[in-house]
Amino acid sequence: MAGTKLTHTEVDQRVDNCLNLRYKNDTPILYKEWIEYCHVNYGDKSEQQYSAYWASAKEKYEEGWRAKLSKMLDPAMDQLYSLLTDDDPKIRQRAVDQIVKYTGNDIEKIEAKVQGNISLKWGDTLSELDPDFGQSEIL
Repeated sequence: MAGTKLTHTEVDQRVDNCLNLRYKNDTPILYKEWIEYCHVNYGDKSEQQYSAYWASAKEKYEEGWRAKLSKMLDPAMDQLYSLLTDDDPKIRQRAVDQIVKYTGNDIEKIEAKVQGNISLKWGDTLSELDPDFGQSEIL
């Protein structure tokens, strides 16, 4: 099935066509449909090459989204940096919290009710902890 080597422009056109059919079409094309489409419309390459166009289209699509997201996040981060210099400590703390959240370093807080006793062993000593010890009601 190997034919003549395609130019970069021709490969880019096929990748762009795949991108349009996968992501910009009213009814997105599935992988098997793409392979069939290539056989019918191109018929000059192997399924492996058509699969490479499929993968390249996905990479190109994701690069576009990353670029859009970066353009949106840059102004948001600039705003957060300006909030870090605010006189109000609550506003500064909220800005820090948002930055930590955006970077994926936030800590998920989980509240659990422990029922029964917890046994701990320290060396040769076994201790029983009362789960209600030190608990206060949350309003």
